[in-house]
Amino acid sequence: MSFESRKEERQYYPYEIEYVIDPLTTYEIFKAVVINISKSGLCLYTSTSLSEGQEITIKSTIPAPSQTAVVRWIEKLNDFYYKVGLQFVQ
Repeated sequence: MSFESRKEERQYYPYEIEYVIDPLTTYEIFKAVVINISKSGLCLYTSTSLSEGQEITIKSTIPAPSQTAVVRWIEKLNDFYYKVGLQFVQ
């Protein structure tokens, strides 16, 4: 995604978060590291393979309008980590 196509300015925000894929199944908690955040979304590194269109629920407290976000894009970095762009569900 190019920086020119972003609606909101991203703020550097290195922060470890916990999230769940199914909000009703809170016993399976995943960890990720946020890279940056804006009013409309965030970018993070995770070892969990996510899919475009998939929703996650963020359990950690972050400065965001919503704790739910949808995966918009995924970049596989190596055999262990993915860089993921998410858009907040409002």
